[in-house]
Amino acid sequence: MSSDLIRELELLRDEVDWPATPAFRRATVGTVPPAARRRRLVVAVGLAVLLAAAGALAATGVIHFGGATITRVDQLPPADPVASMQLGTPIRIAEAERLLPVRLPPRLRAPDAAYQDPRGVSFVYVGAHGPRAILAVLHEGPELLRKLVAVGTPVRHVRVDGVPALYVAGTHVVDFIYGPGRRLSRPTLLWSRDGLLYRLESSQALALASAR
Repeated sequence: MSSDLIRELELLRDEVDWPATPAFRRATVGTVPPAARRRRLVVAVGLAVLLAAAGALAATGVIHFGGATITRVDQLPPADPVASMQLGTPIRIAEAERLLPVRLPPRLRAPDAAYQDPRGVSFVYVGAHGPRAILAVLHEGPELLRKLVAVGTPVRHVRVDGVPALYVAGTHVVDFIYGPGRRLSRPTLLWSRDGLLYRLESSQALALASAR
């Protein structure tokens, strides 16, 4: 059973209108028809499989999304807060948009700088006190980056421009598999479109991408 299906079951758990629990009475041995016993056995086995799979997910706390792997941890490991943020070679914004068929949300269509590296391109958005957002657009693949997220940090399912997205709401650790290595990250929004993984890092990520 896939982790995506398990996640959907978890999301539906609190939305199902469960019927009231009926009153039970002791049954006399031998009064349950064989067909009914078989149906009950099938239901019991199915529930056991679902509970076992959900328990495994809760124990590992792993989410896979468009080449990104998000793992729940009890405590974040040591990570470089700034120095490892290497974005690649500076290029013209128009050149970055030619290199990849990017589709930027309206509030992100005017970046201040662009960079290129073997994984893709990055756009930087500058505010009054320095960079306020970094949008990395990566060629989607089986494993692009890992995120280590503390147990208490919310990870929400949202949508960006009509496509599913994941929002990591707090500071966490990001590790680019083919990049400069592990560092601390601000809140991040992930979404996938046309074979590209978009990673927006900003404390204003939801507003900038108009996610809902």
